[in-house]
Amino acid sequence: MKRTVLFLSLIIAITFAACKKKETPQPAPQPADRGLFILNEGTFTYANSSLSYYDFATNTVENNLFFRVNNAPIGDVGQSLTLIGDDLYIVVNNSKYIYKVDAKTIVYKAKIEGFTSPRYMLQVSADKAYVTDLVSTGFWVLNLNTLEKTFVETGNTTEAIVKVGNEVFMSNWSNYYTITETSNHSIQVIDCVNDALVETIDVAQEPNSMVVDKYNHIWVSCSGGYMPPQDPAIICIDAATHQIIKRFDLAEGSYPSGLTIDGAGENIFFMNGSYGTLNIYKMSVDATEIPETPFVTSGGKVFYNLKVDLASGDLYVTDAKNYVQNGDLLHYSADGTLLGTYELGLIPSYMLFN
Repeated sequence: MKRTVLFLSLIIAITFAACKKKETPQPAPQPADRGLFILNEGTFTYANSSLSYYDFATNTVENNLFFRVNNAPIGDVGQSLTLIGDDLYIVVNNSKYIYKVDAKTIVYKAKIEGFTSPRYMLQVSADKAYVTDLVSTGFWVLNLNTLEKTFVETGNTTEAIVKVGNEVFMSNWSNYYTITETSNHSIQVIDCVNDALVETIDVAQEPNSMVVDKYNHIWVSCSGGYMPPQDPAIICIDAATHQIIKRFDLAEGSYPSGLTIDGAGENIFFMNGSYGTLNIYKMSVDATEIPETPFVTSGGKVFYNLKVDLASGDLYVTDAKNYVQNGDLLHYSADGTLLGTYELGLIPSYMLFN
């Protein structure tokens, strides 16, 4: 009798499930004309990186765009984004490839493979881009028409990248993964016409981010390394002469990072403090001293990256929280007032305006 009742219950359950209307996946909206892409790193080796978008007009965030459009994950550790024309390039570090998608629809176009550990990508001419690498001692030259690439040896691994005139400046951030003696405290200058190393500028340990100001001076934030002796610093380089013209040494144990700049090229913003408890500082490019008072205090939040809207001057900050739950996007006005908080994906980091 019990078997008969169990069998009849199973038949009813299967019939009910078959009659139930199938749910259709929610379509992904197209990014607006003005907004902010946010690449969520995801957990290392878990391949759970994702792409979010904040719409300025509606003050709303759409999450997991890439998966919703292409029915596939981005991969292992979303590192950075680059917008070239109508194409958005998604650099996926530990998966060792770059996705090319339509910037409006996020529809997949191509997958560029064969990198060692890609980090950041920068267009340097109409048909050429550079890609830096965390493990290989040099950088990649990518043909934007054919998507073929070649490797240029420089002797150091490469990280942050900016361009002034016909020269590209690449930071040498890590020597952890290399066997040979390499630098983690220098900036290499590349002639981007001939893809050739021109000069190496010694700075401080672990130069992690760079921006260019209104004078064509390059500002570099150097975290100083994790192990003593540490030398965290904010450094300014004259791009024309390759000479250091300002150096602001910070207290040992500081962790300057996330360097960005306003639209006029007049004020830099950076995070500093102990790792995981960083505050945000604002500093004029004409300043002669590092500001002592934070522009925005973290208030217990785990500030992870920041970006300034070049048009409005508003500041956008990612909060990684505890690195195991979804993070947030924090929107501050140009005077540092919190305007809104929006949920993102796991470990939100790189931001790019469209």
